[in-house]
Amino acid sequence: MAYIELRDVSKAFYADRAKSRARVALDRVSLEIERGEFVSLIGPSGCGKTVTLSMIAGFVQPTVGEVLFEGEAVCGPDPRRGVVFQEYSLLPWLTVEQNVSFAVKSSTRRLGNVIDSAETAERARLALSQVGLSDVAEARPSTLSGGMKQRVAIARLLAMGSEVMLMDEPFSALDELTRSALDESMRRLWKKEGRTVVFVTHSISEAVLVSSRIVLFSSSPGRVCREWSVGDDVPRDVDAPEFRALCDEIRSCMPDTACSF
Repeated sequence: MAYIELRDVSKAFYADRAKSRARVALDRVSLEIERGEFVSLIGPSGCGKTVTLSMIAGFVQPTVGEVLFEGEAVCGPDPRRGVVFQEYSLLPWLTVEQNVSFAVKSSTRRLGNVIDSAETAERARLALSQVGLSDVAEARPSTLSGGMKQRVAIARLLAMGSEVMLMDEPFSALDELTRSALDESMRRLWKKEGRTVVFVTHSISEAVLVSSRIVLFSSSPGRVCREWSVGDDVPRDVDAPEFRALCDEIRSCMPDTACSF
């Protein structure tokens, strides 16, 4: 049994207010993700990457088919499947540590558990240390850089104990150097923590840098086109010939509109 599974999933959205027309965003997508994988979803704009992520998160329900987590249907959001968005979504009136603690309290309530303030604070501080932000625990979000804000968002998932980290282009709005540093930090964190990551990106090089597997979607409508395993034999170095060769191979398969099956 796969840890996360999409079974013949299609998703359509109404295209007008009268609900007389619909647009198919995903068409018969089947995908299995095993525990501990780092899977990147890539493809053209509008191919359904974010829709797929939203269905795994439980924000969106499939029109046809089913999404399973540990063998059970995903019917709504669950703190075990945490999400990092492109927007930072931090509460500006709380400190960095308070933002993380708030997420811990909210998630434990949703799971029907209760932990005291001391344990909450300990989990928040540990998570911040894991992403290198212990020294800004008392700072407000407005004083942080974009990269630091996203590290706070990642710390929230670590503190919440989310088994799955769903990341929707989390670093795309950042400058190239910051993005590269966060990509490397995220991969190190994944290797150390062993959590399952599903990562949406438009960047082929970013996908190769961080992933253990890459899934390419076509568009109009979105379907799974092709997959690549990225083993330890591929250096995580953008200047390495093996790295460039895999990027070129993936780029050559990128569809403009759809793949031929």
